[in-house]
Amino acid sequence: MLKALELMLDRVTAHGADSDITMFTELLYAGELILKATTGALVALVQNDRDSHRYRLLHGLVRADGVGEWAAAIDQTLVGPTSHHLVPAALDIRRDFTQRSNPASWQDRAVKSLFSVLAGVYPQASPPAERPQLRSWFQLFSELRNKTRGHGALTPATASRLVADLDTAVKLMGSHNPVLQAPWAYLHRNLSGKYRVVPLGGDGDAFSDLKTSKAFNAENYPPGVYIYVGGYQRVELLYTDADASDFFVPNGAFRNGTYELHSLISDNRRRGDATPYLLPATERPPSDTEGTGSLEPLGNVFANLPPGTPGYIGRPKLEAEIRHVVEDDRHPIVTLVGRGGIGKTSTALAVLHELANGDRFEMIVWFSARDIDLTLAGAKAVKPKVLTETEIATEYMKLIGYKKSDDKEAPISVMAAHLARNPLGKTLFVFDNFETVRSPIDLFAWIDTNIRLPNKVIITSRFRDFKADYPISVPGMEEKEAEELILRTAETLKIQGIIGSKEKTEIFEESDGHPYIIRIMLGEIATRGSYSKPARLIARKEDILDAIFERTYASLSPLSARAFLILSSWRSIVPQLAVEATLMRYTHEAIDPESAIDQLVRTSLIERLTAPDDSDFLEVPLTAATFGKQKLEVSPIRATVENDVRFLQDVGATRDTGLKEGLAPKIDALFRRVARKVMVDKSSLEEVRPILEFLASQHQRAWLLLAGIDQELGDQERAAESLRRFLSSRPEPQLAQRAWQQLVDLYRASGEVIAACDAFCRASAIAEPPLSEVSSLANWLNNSSISWSDMNTADRATIFHPLASMMEEKLEEATATDISRVAWLRLHMGSESQALALAKEGLDREPDNIHCLRLYRKLTNV
Repeated sequence: MLKALELMLDRVTAHGADSDITMFTELLYAGELILKATTGALVALVQNDRDSHRYRLLHGLVRADGVGEWAAAIDQTLVGPTSHHLVPAALDIRRDFTQRSNPASWQDRAVKSLFSVLAGVYPQASPPAERPQLRSWFQLFSELRNKTRGHGALTPATASRLVADLDTAVKLMGSHNPVLQAPWAYLHRNLSGKYRVVPLGGDGDAFSDLKTSKAFNAENYPPGVYIYVGGYQRVELLYTDADASDFFVPNGAFRNGTYELHSLISDNRRRGDATPYLLPATERPPSDTEGTGSLEPLGNVFANLPPGTPGYIGRPKLEAEIRHVVEDDRHPIVTLVGRGGIGKTSTALAVLHELANGDRFEMIVWFSARDIDLTLAGAKAVKPKVLTETEIATEYMKLIGYKKSDDKEAPISVMAAHLARNPLGKTLFVFDNFETVRSPIDLFAWIDTNIRLPNKVIITSRFRDFKADYPISVPGMEEKEAEELILRTAETLKIQGIIGSKEKTEIFEESDGHPYIIRIMLGEIATRGSYSKPARLIARKEDILDAIFERTYASLSPLSARAFLILSSWRSIVPQLAVEATLMRYTHEAIDPESAIDQLVRTSLIERLTAPDDSDFLEVPLTAATFGKQKLEVSPIRATVENDVRFLQDVGATRDTGLKEGLAPKIDALFRRVARKVMVDKSSLEEVRPILEFLASQHQRAWLLLAGIDQELGDQERAAESLRRFLSSRPEPQLAQRAWQQLVDLYRASGEVIAACDAFCRASAIAEPPLSEVSSLANWLNNSSISWSDMNTADRATIFHPLASMMEEKLEEATATDISRVAWLRLHMGSESQALALAKEGLDREPDNIHCLRLYRKLTNV
């Protein structure tokens, strides 16, 4: 049983024991929850379509003040025009609700028991059919609710007489309702990309893949309640959280962009955000770029292209790149990807109208899924022309005037064949606003499977979650292009006198060359009649920012969204490595910050800059940053993001001119700040150590900095480990020699003579040490017999020989004491003759040297 209903029936049992009239009232609450949960689930099973059936239902239900609208919505989803848009897997559920029930079946008993209650309260009620459909239960319940709680005054005697039938009706529907028997769960995506799945009813295995690594590349499902019917369908009209201890449904009281959410379980109330449901639910006009309804001659081709964008400013470099790739015979699918309003469609149309005059193609077919037109007056909702493979194929057959040979010939099959080999000639298929089709990944797979050269495909999209295409990023305009746009728009708006060279530069830089934002800025200036800073102009256009960025933001993984909010909060050029390190904080999950940042770059929410040392830096354009700051204001992770920003600020800001310095100065600055902090509070190092180690794993030189911090704190073991990790990265010789020498010092401090000798020899292989250092180490080794006394002669030789050889190469400059030390090395290796010869040489240079005399007497027994 659905957990919400389980909790509701627990309440019925607990409160209903007081009296029959209380039990009757509680059962009405339970029936209302069943009605609203069923409606919510059925609406969730309606797919998005060109006529927005699903949105119209949601739009009405969040405003509904009575249960009658909810019951009517069930009929619309089951038997009205909306029923044609149910997901295919919901057809069995639809049949269960709409087929005639058998006598004495649970469906028959549930409906007739409920009618008995209604007739007992309102004798004039129309009886159901002899074999009623299950869906009639909801209309009966709506009438009963209105005749009792809504507009009636139930007496205790009537309640006692009818409560048993109501109990039967409610519990039969609650325990057998086909849509409530499906798998339900609350989903919340973790930073790792996996989902936290809270089972709410049905077979929980349906959601098991979301808890595994398969979820990493899965669609991004916003937090909420989901039902699994042919896929994960979000139930927008039922609310809970990860605790699943209470459930809320819309209860009308729509005002000021919010509506009431009411828990029939606890009687708690809260306000719901109505932002997704503010657009009118009326018929929408077609898009300005929908395309014509027929293929007409255009240059040398037949095409249904919409006209070029009025006032379009040419972008020669970008147009040339697109034209070159589209005309070649190598890339069947070309994707133009960029932010909303950046000019993907207008640039594509400019190129396509030019291609129409060439001989590469004989036909250009345009399909538009655009649902929003960006105008100077703001974002306007429009009706998309196509959203699915079937609609695309049907539109294609209409355009080419295809006559089916028989009724079994499916449009999809015909178009699939034409994608591969079009009998009408070489064809360029264009899919505009690809991100708004019902299932972009599935549609792309269908296109990719069937397209064959010389036919080609162009896709325009705000984001790209597929491969096997040739992507072309559509950035902001170049400065000369933007300047021309500013001049033309200013002339049209008659504000040339307000826009000077300084203002033009400021508008270009702050808009990042975004053509639509430039037009909006100039429109605001014209409205005000005076110039204002671009940042202020943009901040006032929240609806525009939503139109440009909301859809892209909603597609982000939680980790990408967090990175975007961090970067938006502190608009500066920052090292990508520092952002990755910031994302690693306070998480015990295995996360992939690099992939999260890549998603932001792919969706054009941020830009990646490369320094001369090949390190990557990140920057957020002003418009995206403004949108991000607005999102942060209402984000549940605001405190975490603000803390992340403070950490990021330790790395310091970078200007464009500072990129030439690369990453090293930033890393150095961060470690210096950390060092200052830990000198005051040693425990603070443990908090940031994982981040410092992550930075070092990507920027190897940072291991030296971390070793220095540990050494200052007296943690010799960790300092040595950092140095070893640095050396394992095969650094340049000068830095390697420095690290090996630091290891020698650490090993001396900890008394590890064997390790010190090895490190010393490794350092000496890079840069020859002075004799004094070799002699000092040899003396320490000779006097540390506890470390090597258990070794056999051969093993000792591997340790002693390198030092002895280094010293023997410098005998000419050696003192008698130095010579005595190398002689002792040879003796410990088992070579008495070499040791004696060296002792004699030392005495020749200094006859009274006590060290040489002692060794000579030991070897000669004198």
